[in-house]
Amino acid sequence: MIRARFFPIVLLTAVFAAAANAGETFLQPGEIDIKSILPPPPARDSDQTKHEIEELLQLQSTRTDADIARIKSEVKFTPFLFSEILGPKFNPDDLPATAKFLAKILKSSKAISNQAKDIFKRERPFNVDSRIHPCVENETTFSYPSGHATRSMVIALTLAQIFPDHADALIARAKLVGDDRETAGEHFPSDVEAGRTLAKAIFQQMEKNPDYQAELEKAKDECLAKEPVK
Repeated sequence: MIRARFFPIVLLTAVFAAAANAGETFLQPGEIDIKSILPPPPARDSDQTKHEIEELLQLQSTRTDADIARIKSEVKFTPFLFSEILGPKFNPDDLPATAKFLAKILKSSKAISNQAKDIFKRERPFNVDSRIHPCVENETTFSYPSGHATRSMVIALTLAQIFPDHADALIARAKLVGDDRETAGEHFPSDVEAGRTLAKAIFQQMEKNPDYQAELEKAKDECLAKEPVK
């Protein structure tokens, strides 16, 4: 189990936010064949959906104040959440080239996961069963796949290339982000699993992009020079 240390993420994101608005991505529409990667989500009245609702109700009944605090810190997901693992020097002000690189990855991933949501149009758990009460503000987008699970895993897979000694911890933290979306009441378990599946496909496709590889090397050099890992 990861013991989260919360850095003031909001205070770290000024440079990252500027990079995210640059409009650049590593993927173009159509590069990911979503329907061949993801099966349709379980039907609203299926036994699987009923089982997943029971899972969410169980998570809801056992979530703690610490769970809720962590979940709220993840709502506005930023790659620099992983400073919990990589240390306080892993921040956008100290690593501007890395911040720009990660912003492009995040934007690429979000575009694909949003496209998938619009294809499958699955309702959120709290719209399916009124017993589910999210501990964060209700999302208005569709539920399948989980965008948080997608984005956090793509970022973790990328950071694992820069910090291979921390690969297991990075992947575990990304999985926790996805799990927390279930605990929050925002996603079904199958949404989260689909997000992780989609993340692997996005990562593998981006790896084929020469611009991604070039910026990855710049990020490696910058991170090594700053020695952000604690």
